[in-house]
Amino acid sequence: MRTITASSDADELLPSLIHFLTNEAAKPGIAPANAFVLVEWCSVLLQGFADHSTLWNKWGIDVVTADSQVLELCVGLAARESVKHSALVVTRRALRKVFGAEELSKCAVGSIVERLARKGSSPTASHSVMLGVTAGVAARIQSIKPELEHKKKDYITFYTREIIGSRLALPKHAAEGLHDFFENFVGREDLENEIMPSVEKALLRAPEVVLNDLVSPMLRSVSPDIDQADILHKQLLKPLLSNIKSTNVSIRSGAVATFETSALRSHDEVTVAKIADEILTPLKSGKVTAADQRVMQAQMLASLNGSATLASKIPSGLGTLALKETNEAAVGAETHAIAKHVQYGFAHNVTPDAAVTETFGKGLSDKKPAVRRFWAQRAAETLWNMTDDQIAKSVASNFSETMLGKLTDSWNEVIANPLPSAQNGLVLLAYIFTALCLNKFNKTEQDKIQSIISKAALSKQLLVVDPKPSFLLNHRVYSKLNAEEDFTWAARALSAASPLVADTRTNSAVEEAWSQAYIYLITASGLPPTVRREASATLSKAYAEYPVRIGRIIINGLWKWRRDIDLSEKETAALAAKTGNENLWLALRCVCLTAEERSNMGISIDTSSLNDHLVSMLVLCRPQLVPHAAWIDTCLKLASDPGELVSHNLDACIREVIRTTEVS
Repeated sequence: MRTITASSDADELLPSLIHFLTNEAAKPGIAPANAFVLVEWCSVLLQGFADHSTLWNKWGIDVVTADSQVLELCVGLAARESVKHSALVVTRRALRKVFGAEELSKCAVGSIVERLARKGSSPTASHSVMLGVTAGVAARIQSIKPELEHKKKDYITFYTREIIGSRLALPKHAAEGLHDFFENFVGREDLENEIMPSVEKALLRAPEVVLNDLVSPMLRSVSPDIDQADILHKQLLKPLLSNIKSTNVSIRSGAVATFETSALRSHDEVTVAKIADEILTPLKSGKVTAADQRVMQAQMLASLNGSATLASKIPSGLGTLALKETNEAAVGAETHAIAKHVQYGFAHNVTPDAAVTETFGKGLSDKKPAVRRFWAQRAAETLWNMTDDQIAKSVASNFSETMLGKLTDSWNEVIANPLPSAQNGLVLLAYIFTALCLNKFNKTEQDKIQSIISKAALSKQLLVVDPKPSFLLNHRVYSKLNAEEDFTWAARALSAASPLVADTRTNSAVEEAWSQAYIYLITASGLPPTVRREASATLSKAYAEYPVRIGRIIINGLWKWRRDIDLSEKETAALAAKTGNENLWLALRCVCLTAEERSNMGISIDTSSLNDHLVSMLVLCRPQLVPHAAWIDTCLKLASDPGELVSHNLDACIREVIRTTEVS
């Protein structure tokens, strides 16, 4: 193709090739991989045309149109990410060459935009991807950018006609195709005067289409320098609030998603406060009778950017409503909004009203376990995300004391009845109390909080296996957990207890039970990936603080797990996990940190301790015992030469082999 375009016979040779190419590109059923081949061919031809303006004048726009058709197929939902990326790269390369050609630079942009943006006999929304690429390339060539500025009107007309004005649901890539145009060429006036009036009309005409994620990509794409508070308040808020009353689930969820997108770009404190008032007032007055609508309006309030005004307004306004709420989903959404803005207040030295603290206290005393869980989670998130400096400040002291004091009641309830607490979900509150006391408030100098922690006697209550294990160490408790937040706080509680476990006075039974609980949270079947990551991260952190003790405890725990699986021991964490030995390498990895990982965590392990650690894994780190584990690879990962390690520790290696293989 390059040879043909450079040939003196190009006029004779190209027509049949371009005829074939345009016909093939017009077929809608082409596979993405084949469409990519056509994109490459179009790119080669366009780069050749850039050097020969006569060829461009004859066939350039036809090839661009064909390129647009196959590019849209390449970035469709069926294509692999690598194909999407490569197709865009190849297309940009061709347009850069065309726009860089001195003879074509002025006319090419206008010709391409006019052809692709013009109204056709059928919808042409598929051209949005190519138009977006054209804008992106032009924006990066200063001599060409003004030419595309002149065509801004064509783009906006295309967007309002083909995207916002569509009568059918459009695929995601069509809605997102004009990202580069909105980012580089659309200003506040364009948005307010040219685009949003069409969006408002479309929300009235066909909300089921427009709210199927057509508006959000545009709002995300415009320059972040444009504060969208006025646009959200004056042009979007009323139609969106109207649409969350729809009986159509997709319309309701689309309205909330669109609001959240614009809310993230809305920063003017006065205007945002007005937006909050319009959402909050009907909630406070009891005019919102549908529970799902209360959920969505609470989600809207939670999505607003924090400010001192909202830190006072929203928690106070929603508190009473949340306490009276009967719908659990609404309680969850309302408490989330309250906690988000309370947390902002603490971070910016805004003291919450006494009524807000009292509201949290009442929520933590609710008779319904599910409601109490919501309030506990929100209080815990607020306290957990505070820095040590924020905790020490007076603005947070009363809130912290009240929350820990109320959590003490649930703590005592769980200690007395761990198994029923696992069934009704209140064990979460005990995990939260443990993690907060031993992690966040273990160094506090506040007398009241120290008194609460002292009376709870955490060490005495947690490190118990006989006659009955504590809730933290009892596999019958943690194997009954279902919710993601339960597992997350269980991992945080285990990590917070690691200094107590690492104490040399701890007995082996407690160490064993603690290790089994951690291994379960990392390896059990059906756990969400976020839980595995949280548990792995907290175990690595515990190992970083006490490498010798925690390393030994986990290695012994892995042997215990292996034994329970091989002997099919009933009533064990290993059997409850339902994964056998398959995922043990995930737990092993947590106590085998590379030099870079240790450096990032700010720890240093002396060579002698590291070598002892590796020797203790000599037999365990074999794929027959722990799948995917290899001792030599583990040594190399920890920057230790396995040959030298064995040579210098031969007796210890032999003892390890004998210890782990003898019959006893």
